Amino acid sequence: MKSSYLYLTCCLFFYALAWTSADSPKSRPDSHAPIGVMGDHGHKSREVMFSYRFMAMDMQGLQSGTTSLETTDVLKGFMVTPTQMGMQMHGFGAMFAPHDKLTLMAMANYQFLRMEMEGAHLHKEGDHGHPVGHHEMSSSGVGDAKLEGLLKLWKKPNLTLLGNIGVSLPTGSISKNGADGNPLPYPMQLGSGAFEAWPGVTLFGYHGNWSYGSQLRGTFPWHTNSQEYRHGTAVSVTTWGARRLNDWLSLGGRLFFTHWGNITGIHPELNPHMSPSHRPDWRGGQRLDLAISSNLMVPMGTFAGQRLAVEFQMPLYQNLNGTQLKTTWRLILGWQYAFHL
Repeated sequence: MKSSYLYLTCCLFFYALAWTSADSPKSRPDSHAPIGVMGDHGHKSREVMFSYRFMAMDMQGLQSGTTSLETTDVLKGFMVTPTQMGMQMHGFGAMFAPHDKLTLMAMANYQFLRMEMEGAHLHKEGDHGHPVGHHEMSSSGVGDAKLEGLLKLWKKPNLTLLGNIGVSLPTGSISKNGADGNPLPYPMQLGSGAFEAWPGVTLFGYHGNWSYGSQLRGTFPWHTNSQEYRHGTAVSVTTWGARRLNDWLSLGGRLFFTHWGNITGIHPELNPHMSPSHRPDWRGGQRLDLAISSNLMVPMGTFAGQRLAVEFQMPLYQNLNGTQLKTTWRLILGWQYAFHL
C-alpha cells in the first residue's frame, strides 16, 4: 500500500514536467496556480504581494475506511457522535522578495468551526431506548500562522523549480471548551499546539495558452504539545493545468492526494469512549480530490493587475482511519495583488 502511495505521488509530481515547453508572458491570468495551492510562485526583487482567501468546508455523514455508517450503529458504541461539521476561514498573506532567487511569505488565518452531534440520550438516568438527542458545539479564533521561504532552485524561460522551506507556528488555541466547560474534541481545536516543519518542492511551467504545475508538500510536527498529544505527519501532492482563454481569464483543474496520520498521545480530559471524535487513533486517513478553478486578472483601470480567483473541491476517494466525518466539498475564494516598491 505504501508503495502505491509513493508511485501516485511521483506520477502526479512529474506529470507537469513533460508538458512545459514555451515561454510565459509577464502578465497572464494563469501565471499563478489555482487559489487552493500555497507557495506556488516566487517574485522578482523588491516585489510585494498581498492576498486574502476565504475558505468554506462541509463534512457530513460518518465513514470508517471506505464504508459509510449509520448514526444509530455508531451510537451503539459511543454516547455521542458527530453528524456534520462546517468550517469557515479567513486567510491573510503577504509576500516580499529581497532577491530574485528568494521570496519570503507569511500567512495568518481566523477560523469559525461548528459541529452537530447526536447523543444516545437526553437525560442522565432512565431508559436510553428513545430517539437520540441533538446538540451543537462551536469554536472560533486565530489559527496557526505560517512562515515560508521560496527558493528558485532552477529557472528556465518556460519552467521554474521552487524549494519551499516553511514552518507552522502554534498560534491557534488547543484549549477551547464547550458550553458545559469540557474540552472540545480534536477537530474543534484551532491549531496543532506545536511547531511544525512545512517543506515542499514546486514545479511550474507554460506551453502556449496552457500552464501546468505540480507540488509536493509535507507537514512534520516537531514535538508533543501542552495537552500531551501530537498531530500526525501529513503529505500531499497535487498537479494542475489551466487554459488561458484571453488576457484576463483562465480556467483550470487539478487533482490532489493527501495522506495524514493519526494523533499520537491523548488529551488527558478527552474520554475516547465518549465520541469517535475523541479517539486520537481515529484521526488519520487518505483522500483524493478533484478541483475546478478560475483566475481572473483585472486588465485595466483603477484595479489593474489585481487577481480574483475561485476553486471548488470535491473528493473522489476517501479512506478514513476509524469512524470519522467524511468531507463533502470545499470552496475557496481569493484576491491577490502584487506591486514593486
